[in-house]
Amino acid sequence: MRALAEAKLHCLFAVFKQSTTHQTLLTMYRRTPNSPFYLAGPRIAGSAILGLCFVALLFLAPSVVSAKESAARGSQWLSEGFLRGMTVTCPTWGPIWGSQHMATSLAHLDELGVEWVSIHPYAGINRQGKIQFRPTAELGFLDRAAEMIQQREMHFFLKPHLAYWGSFEWRGEIEFEKEEDWRRFFTGYRAFIVDQARFAQRQGVPLFAVGTELEATTHREAEWREIIAAVRQVYDGSLIYAANWDRLDRVPFWDAVDAIGVQAYYPLSEDEVPDRCAVEKGWKRPLAQLAALSRRFGDKPVIFTEIGYNRAPEAAREPWSYRVQSTAESRELRRVLMDVALERLEGDPVVRGVFWWKWMPGPSAGKSNFSMRDSEAIDALRQHWLPPQQTR
Repeated sequence: MRALAEAKLHCLFAVFKQSTTHQTLLTMYRRTPNSPFYLAGPRIAGSAILGLCFVALLFLAPSVVSAKESAARGSQWLSEGFLRGMTVTCPTWGPIWGSQHMATSLAHLDELGVEWVSIHPYAGINRQGKIQFRPTAELGFLDRAAEMIQQREMHFFLKPHLAYWGSFEWRGEIEFEKEEDWRRFFTGYRAFIVDQARFAQRQGVPLFAVGTELEATTHREAEWREIIAAVRQVYDGSLIYAANWDRLDRVPFWDAVDAIGVQAYYPLSEDEVPDRCAVEKGWKRPLAQLAALSRRFGDKPVIFTEIGYNRAPEAAREPWSYRVQSTAESRELRRVLMDVALERLEGDPVVRGVFWWKWMPGPSAGKSNFSMRDSEAIDALRQHWLPPQQTR
């Protein structure tokens, strides 16, 4: 934070040096040596510098507030409106986010009423806790993605992920037995997430996830609080942690972030063919639990950092399942699940937004599970997120 403040101060002095006011004062001082101004020049220059320092202090004030004040300010927008979001994923490590395919996808999403876009840059991890990543300064496609989102006047949610494939079964099982592996993990993860946060600050990203589905690590509370504090030092926006729906109680630092993030793959019905009534009933318990959690932390807002359903007969029982079965019955069930979620969640007093999983840009879209480019998913979004005159 001090480095950021010094950089801003240096920039302000540089601007003043090139300004008309500075040049005029300098010219008057040099060309009129017998004038009263010449004799008073040092005093005037000193006054100008003092005035500049006062302006600099005002300019820098937001950079030196406490983490608590920054969190309070950053979370103000969370109470304004509902976040209608979509996660735009990638077929590999992310270059497609900076391509024409991304621009085309953003145009489609804009037409569906999507206002927030999430992407998830990756870092690799091995069994010994080593984190591997390329700095964001080397990833031009991230800057291009941010620019395209801004050009569309959409909002950006940056949600970095750990690529666990080949090392762990899923992110929720990332943990270690040896203390040296834990140290390696937290050192590497801190470097990765702070680098991502610097990018988010540079691009004016309003919402940033400090972690996703890492609940087997969150018992190391001290290390996580140090990471959150380090992110606060370089990033002024709102922070969220994205926990799996069944592990919310494993996160001991909800007080340190601005919003409670949920990977919301809640089972809603055990019925073989659940109807709308059964699905609606299935939401009562999880929403009550989320309301209680929110109250525990001062009515902290809840955001579904992921929610999604496959075309599958078990989508209501096991919404996390990757199996796809494209039958008329599966498509109808998925439409019911989406309809109920879109209606119920936006009217909930605690849930402040949802990010649907997932939209795949480019030619690989048709091969994706959870594809939000399927016809029933698109129809549901059009019906609920567009004004009546635009739903066709």
